[in-house]
Amino acid sequence: MHQQLIASIFAVSIISLGAAVVALFARPRDVYRGFWLMVGLWGVLDGVIIWPALLQEPMSPADMRLVLGINLLLQIIYLPTGIIMATRLKPLVKGFGFGILASAIPLGIIDAVFYMLASAEIQ
Repeated sequence: MHQQLIASIFAVSIISLGAAVVALFARPRDVYRGFWLMVGLWGVLDGVIIWPALLQEPMSPADMRLVLGINLLLQIIYLPTGIIMATRLKPLVKGFGFGILASAIPLGIIDAVFYMLASAEIQ
C-alpha cells in the first residue's frame, strides 16, 4: 500500500510539472500563467516530499494513517486559501487560487482514499 501511495503522488507530481512546463512555454495570459505556475510549484513540492519516501522503508499502516491525517487536516488551509485567491481581481492571484484548488483537490482525494485503506488495514 505504501508503494501505491508513493507512486500515485509521484505520478501527480510528474504530470503537474510536465503540464506546467508545456503550458508556460506557450506564454499564457496572467490568469493562466498564475494557474500553471502554481500547478508546477505544487508538482515540484510533491516531488521533493515524495523523493525521500522512495528511498526509505515502507511505513506501517498506522504511521501512514497519521501522515495522511495531517495532510487531510492541511486541506482546511489549502481549500479556503485557494477559494479566496481565486475570487480576487488580479489575474495572477486568481490563477494562483485556481492552481491551488486544482492541485489540492486531487491530492486530498488520494490522501483520503489511502487514509481509509490504512485505517481498514489497522482494524
